[in-house]
Amino acid sequence: MDCLNHYIACADPGIRNDYLVTDLLYSSRKYDSAIDHARRLIDRQGKTSEPRLYKLIAYSYKELHDSSKALDYMKKYFNGQSDTGFVVKDYVTMGEIYDAMNQPDSSIRYYVKAGNMEKDSIRRIAYCKKLAELYKKQKDYGNQALWLGRYYQASPKATNLDLFNWGLAWYMAKEYQQADSIFGIYEAKYPEQDFGYYWRARSDAAIDTSMSTGMAIPHYLKLIEIAGKDTANRTTRKHLIESYGYIAAYDANIKKDYPAAIEYFEKLLSLDPENKDAIRYVEILKKNLGKGEKKTGV
Repeated sequence: MDCLNHYIACADPGIRNDYLVTDLLYSSRKYDSAIDHARRLIDRQGKTSEPRLYKLIAYSYKELHDSSKALDYMKKYFNGQSDTGFVVKDYVTMGEIYDAMNQPDSSIRYYVKAGNMEKDSIRRIAYCKKLAELYKKQKDYGNQALWLGRYYQASPKATNLDLFNWGLAWYMAKEYQQADSIFGIYEAKYPEQDFGYYWRARSDAAIDTSMSTGMAIPHYLKLIEIAGKDTANRTTRKHLIESYGYIAAYDANIKKDYPAAIEYFEKLLSLDPENKDAIRYVEILKKNLGKGEKKTGV
């Protein structure tokens, strides 16, 4: 600022000097002063003022966490700027402002524009993840899954958590076949973890609601094999209890193998002794088994 003041003292007077001061105030994070200078320039120039002054004011208000005023001035900037004058950051800024104001629909619209305009692949990938987050806020799990998929397939930094979230988004969208496919990938890539088996089993159970095909059974059995190694863990115990209950119901209702069903319910009760449903089902199955024995003379 000292150097700029020396320059202005020696230079011919003109509006350009005021622009330099305003820009430097913003760059120096003196946002209130930058807003004040920019407004005075707009008042002096009227309709001939540069649209970027509105953008500078908007950016300053955004840094001051005043999203409402930031949005007002960004709208003025968009109204005054030519189409060829926009840069990616303009769309990202609009997306961030709308996000801060909890207006995900509008935020999504601008992030999509930013992604279409962005030439840097790393930034484009980051926008995919952001769009997935915004769709999740709306509970639009189908679109969340689409953008998580784009992120996972394009990002060299994608992790098993990203793959899991992709599959879970499809499950939440009730697109169970898609969820089955993604959790199938998870099973193959991370065979030592139980999450892929658990969520693939749940996806298949949601597809095979009558249990007629038993398509969830192999995944529940594999889940029991993995989760059974650590019954002290709360999550694995939950997975085991669900697995035992599902297989017991399949054995009882589809296979009519009551002894096998009782065995699985008893395994469930060894982990959850107060489970009233399992206790009741065991009693019913034993009665049915007894009736069958009397009829056959066993």
